[in-house]
Amino acid sequence: MTAPRNSPSPLNPSPPASSEALAAGILAALDLAVFERGPDGLFHRVGPVPQWFKDVLPDSAGADVVDLADIFPHLETFVAELPEDGVSVSRTDTWKERDRDGKERHLQALALNVSGRRVIVLESPARASEHQTERQRARSDFLAAMSHEIRTPMNAIIGMADLLDQTSLTAEQRKYVEVFQRAGENLLNLINDILDLSKVESGEVKLDAVDFEIVGVVAKATGIIQEEAMKKGLTVQWRIAAGVPARLNGDPGLLQQILINLLQNSMKFTEKGGLDVVVEPDPDSSGPAALRFAISDTGIGIPADKLEMIFEDFTQADSSTTRKYGGTGLGLAISRELAALMHGRVWASSEVGRGSTFYFTAKFDVQAGPVAPLTGTSAQETETTEAEKTETAAEKTATPRRSDGAGRIVSGLRILLVDDSEDNRFLIKSYLKGMGCLIDIAKDGRMAVEKFKDVRYDLVLMDVEMPEMDGYAATRAIREYEQAAGSQPVPVLALTAHAFREAVDSTIQAGFTAHLTKPIRRSTLLKALARYGPDGAGAHKIHVTVPESIEDLVPGYIDKRREDLPKFTEALASGDYDTIRRLGHNLKGSGASYGFQGLTDIGAAIESSAQAHYGPAIRAKVEELTRYLEDVEWSVAEHLTEQ
Repeated sequence: MTAPRNSPSPLNPSPPASSEALAAGILAALDLAVFERGPDGLFHRVGPVPQWFKDVLPDSAGADVVDLADIFPHLETFVAELPEDGVSVSRTDTWKERDRDGKERHLQALALNVSGRRVIVLESPARASEHQTERQRARSDFLAAMSHEIRTPMNAIIGMADLLDQTSLTAEQRKYVEVFQRAGENLLNLINDILDLSKVESGEVKLDAVDFEIVGVVAKATGIIQEEAMKKGLTVQWRIAAGVPARLNGDPGLLQQILINLLQNSMKFTEKGGLDVVVEPDPDSSGPAALRFAISDTGIGIPADKLEMIFEDFTQADSSTTRKYGGTGLGLAISRELAALMHGRVWASSEVGRGSTFYFTAKFDVQAGPVAPLTGTSAQETETTEAEKTETAAEKTATPRRSDGAGRIVSGLRILLVDDSEDNRFLIKSYLKGMGCLIDIAKDGRMAVEKFKDVRYDLVLMDVEMPEMDGYAATRAIREYEQAAGSQPVPVLALTAHAFREAVDSTIQAGFTAHLTKPIRRSTLLKALARYGPDGAGAHKIHVTVPESIEDLVPGYIDKRREDLPKFTEALASGDYDTIRRLGHNLKGSGASYGFQGLTDIGAAIESSAQAHYGPAIRAKVEELTRYLEDVEWSVAEHLTEQ
């Protein structure tokens, strides 16, 4: 027996829905209110009426048949002039209505006449924006959760690798640990790139508007990649052309990120020669602070037919590139999005075998007040003075252990460590092993509050995402308890895998003292403990650990650096930038060798600014050097041998 002709079967499926049903479904999806004008002059409902439209109707008005001119008097002329025939479309401006809850809504009306059927379509433009906002919020929440879930285990992986590197190892074991550390760093960089790109594309990244000096941003970006470039034997140079305003207003952080992304990309594909950064006025724009940046390399080059695709997500010019050079190509895609955010664009030119030049443009505002064009160049220095040779020889005999940046200041603290991850608790305890700290453990926020009420702690390390009671609620409860008891607030540091700016704002609003992001390095933790420990001792003193083998040399080295201070002042007064450059270069080369990384950083900045002949930046760094030398304290490495 065969099935009736119109019954559904695999060969004879159900007939399609009626056109009316299909139209109703489309209208429902579009969230529109559609009415057709009948012979009675009223407008009859076509398809479902969205809830937002019902909410703006008076209580006495029905949703199936309405008099639009009566409900919305300002539409009377618009409705009356609705054409009687032909095909036409007209639209009103948006207007505001209040719904039954008093909420203000924006509305707009569209009139159509198709084959004599006169239709009014009402929409709420803000609804589309609300839906988009909801989607962006959901995406942001997802990214934050992903960041947290990935960073939490990475905290233990990278942290334990660092601790293992500080133990006694054979040469073969140390090689294994180096691979371990490098792989962990590469994975973390990849995670950061993916999250950065997702945030930019979802509209989560907003431009800051702060005053900054272009020379500082360029010098810092090139300085960050300088060490890795030197390991490959590459030079790094930069030049700011005449006509570029020295002081700008915009987002220096995003600008620096683009520069670093492009520099790192060029360095990855360059085996000899070097990198060159040029900043100049954008020749295609007349704005006073529209700039063009060019990053050139002497690398492998890119085929002409691949130049466009390299800026796409997860794309490189050749599939073998990833295997040989690593990476995902996200740095260029992120740079493209960030440049667009700054009203610019990114492109490249290249010649296979000879190198590439990556360009990007960006627009800024010029700071109020007089500005001066800036020219200069910064390159890896090859010449060495006799004084530098003498000091360098001494440095080579003293290979320092990695400084923890805190010294003995963190010893003896009573700390409440709150984290639901056993691995992370073990890591933090390992970081503080041998420091004389007494550490109590709480596995969730509720337990933390109970312990806090029973014991007087010097400091609390609090995770944010935990069962029972999260870190936000626990910290608010701690602050309420302190206020009721009239006691001084104890520093509560958020130790969390949430890295987005919104998370930082949330922790501060909840009452946290500071926000520390996982994965956290041992040196970062110790600096935080020094800064926020009892009496804020670390906020005024800089604590450095130096190798025991050169303990006797350190006081003399610091005294010599203090003797250099008037030399900087005299050279600035006379415009002797060569002397300033030499002093900065010497400081850059010697500081870290004695365990004082801060001196190396200051020296590098002074050297770069001296080559640019930029006095204000030099003066600021000399003031920073003065404060550093006044505040620095040091201990020897023997205090850390049991860690």
